This record gives sequence, structure tokens and C-alpha cells, in this order.
Amino acid sequence: MSKEQLPGDHTLHKPEKAQAVSRLLKQAPPGEFNEAFSDLRMLMDDDTMMSEEVASLCAVHNKDHFTPVKTKECEVLLTRHNELEENRFLDPQNRVSFKYDHLRRVPSNFQDHPEEDKKGELWRRALHEALKAYVSNHYPKGLCSVFIKDTAVRKIFVACIESHLYKPSAFWNGLWKSEWTFALAPASTSTEVSGVIMVQAHYFEDGNTHLTVNKDVEETLLVTDETQTAEDFVKLVEKMESEIQCGLMEEYQHMNGTYLKYFRRQLPITHTSLDWEKVVMAKIVTARATQ
Repeated sequence: MSKEQLPGDHTLHKPEKAQAVSRLLKQAPPGEFNEAFSDLRMLMDDDTMMSEEVASLCAVHNKDHFTPVKTKECEVLLTRHNELEENRFLDPQNRVSFKYDHLRRVPSNFQDHPEEDKKGELWRRALHEALKAYVSNHYPKGLCSVFIKDTAVRKIFVACIESHLYKPSAFWNGLWKSEWTFALAPASTSTEVSGVIMVQAHYFEDGNTHLTVNKDVEETLLVTDETQTAEDFVKLVEKMESEIQCGLMEEYQHMNGTYLKYFRRQLPITHTSLDWEKVVMAKIVTARATQ
């Protein structure tokens, strides 16, 4: 009987390794995909399998986290909504498409991409300009993109916001992102806006603390002209995101006085930190003396 067939053997085979790597990398905190990949590479000790998995998983990570791309040719978020084909994306605001290397995080091969729907583009640009002003005021390093999907009976707009602050030298990383979707049909006077707000934070100095907040939103938006509807849409976004922010601050204040307080290491009755090195050395000396 071979080792692979021995009862009770828990050796992971290649498909199982690939599945485990995929699950773990999909949970990698924002800004930490490369570090997570490097750690898993050492644990798995299978460079061939890791090389096969990394490209597609990195692409999923970048799109899921709305990775911003800022160059002189374009300024857009990478999402599943503006992916034209594998690893090629559209910046509708600058009317260009480009190839994106997810591993090196480098855009290339820029090409002009003319607008396909002038009427829909008027709405999309009005939404983008209003949302951009809001993001500039609330997120110093934030970026937004608005995309349009045209169907036979209606136009679907998707607005995405991303703002991150990565401070690995201070042992923390954080991301705020939100996605808003609504449809416009001819002669419609209102529409339903669906929103998803996600906040992720990771603190890893002498510990490992994760914060993940997801909030689904459903609101009604009145539809008039492009400019007024765009302004009302941004007010809706601001209201919902402000509520999340206030709720997070209240919850943090509560946790700081309860759960987080108990996480902190308490000083002994002497109110001085123990010198663990001296304690260990004393035990070693005692052990040798009794031998």
C-alpha cells in the first residue's frame, strides 16, 4: 500500500493544496496579498502549484478590492464592471482601455475607446462629476468610477468608491469601499438604489485583529434631469456612508471600554513589566543545579 493510501494519512495532494491556497488568499486583508502569498509559498513548498494559482487569484483580489489605477492616460478603479476581456479594462471617463498586469500592478497597451451611447454617457458623466466632488471632500486619497451597462429596455449605472490607507510599518492597513447600482428606464420618475458598503481593517502588532463591516442599503431615488438626479444620488450616498461612519465610531468607543480593554495585557501587582529573560535564565540555572 502506498503512502497516499495509508489510513489516517493527512498529506495534502495538489488539488487540495490549490483549494486551500485559493481560500486563504481570497481572505487576504487589503494591501497584504503579496505577504500572504509569500507566507503560503513557504508553507506549501510547491512553487509550480503556486505559480499556477497566483495570477488568477491576484486578479480576483485586485477586482474585489477596487484597486485604483492612476496614470497620465487614465484614472479608474479595477472592477468586474469595467473588465472588457481577460486582463483588459475600460476607463469610460477618459475613453481609453488598457491591459493590466495584476502581478506587477502595471497598466499598458492603452487604446482609444469611443463612447457607444451618447445619451447614456451624459448621465454617466453627470453622476461621475457629482460623485467625484463628494469623494474629494470626504476621502483625501479616495477614487471613484461610474460605469454604464446598456440593455434593451433600460440603462444600469454602477458607481464605485475606494479609499485605502496602508501602513504596514505601523502594523495596520485599512480599506473603505462602496458600490451603488440603479437602473433608468424611459420615462421613469424614480428608481431603486442598491448599495453595499464594506470597511476592512487589520492590526497586527503583537497580535492579529481584523475588522470587517458589511452594510447593504436599499433606497428610492427620484429621477428628474441628469444634474439634479446626480446631486440627489450623491446626497443619498453621503447620508448612508455617514451613518456607517457614526455607527463605527460609537461601536469603537463601546469596545474600547469593554472588549478591547480585556484584550490588553495587565501589569502584575508590582505595576512593572516582568523581565521574562531573567525568569527563563533563573529556571535554567535551577534546573542545572538540581541535576
